[in-house]
Amino acid sequence: MTVHSPAPEHSGAPRRRNRRRALSAALVLALASAVTACGSDESSRYSRTCGVVVDGSGSAAASRTGFDAEAKLKATLQKFLSDNKCRKTSFAPITKVSEASKCQVSPLDLDPDTSKTADRERARTTMRAVALSNALKLLRCAQKEEPGSDVLGGLSRIALSKPSGDDVSFDVLVVSDFDQGDTDFRLGRQDLSTAASRRTVIDGFLTSHGTPKLSGADIYPVGYGMKYHTDTSHYERFNAFWTELLEGRVKAHVDTTYRR
Repeated sequence: MTVHSPAPEHSGAPRRRNRRRALSAALVLALASAVTACGSDESSRYSRTCGVVVDGSGSAAASRTGFDAEAKLKATLQKFLSDNKCRKTSFAPITKVSEASKCQVSPLDLDPDTSKTADRERARTTMRAVALSNALKLLRCAQKEEPGSDVLGGLSRIALSKPSGDDVSFDVLVVSDFDQGDTDFRLGRQDLSTAASRRTVIDGFLTSHGTPKLSGADIYPVGYGMKYHTDTSHYERFNAFWTELLEGRVKAHVDTTYRR
């Protein structure tokens, strides 16, 4: 009687199936990593909208009585843009009639699209340098216009760049001593001695000049009140006026991080 041995098992087939499963799992992990990497890159992109307001009035000069707007721009602008992770950044001048001024520079994207192999931080640094160059051009243009300092008009002009929505951030660097002095209103001639008199002055000022639409914005002054740095009582009245106007009426927040 012939006994037939059982056919040998094809052990190679299970091994091939296991290899395919391992390869499939590795592919899934690779794809997941790629998606995560893309998502991470996008989430790291800057998104904040910012504004820069530059005072070109006579007091902006680099003189004993001026606050040297050029030096202050060079010292603070690029740091402000970096600290606040600014992306879309717009510019506005302060002149005698700020809203009607012909001085302007185009908005900038400070975190532009680049190739995957590009150094993104290097591109941002380059664009912040361009922003400084443009702000200095705006300053020089404003300094050539008729002398005057319509600070509120400059704020109203930059407010046109504020994104819609109360919960959307808008950071504004204002390089100015805030000494309002236009055709119709000179801050130095107003009675700011009491809270009641300041309220009356602010009422009339906003009625004649309009209220900047900067509710919820963060305003960072540079050069603020430098005209009064040796006169404490005058500075206190000046500061009370602008604090009530910007925070009480406009509903913005004033941040002193870059004030100097």
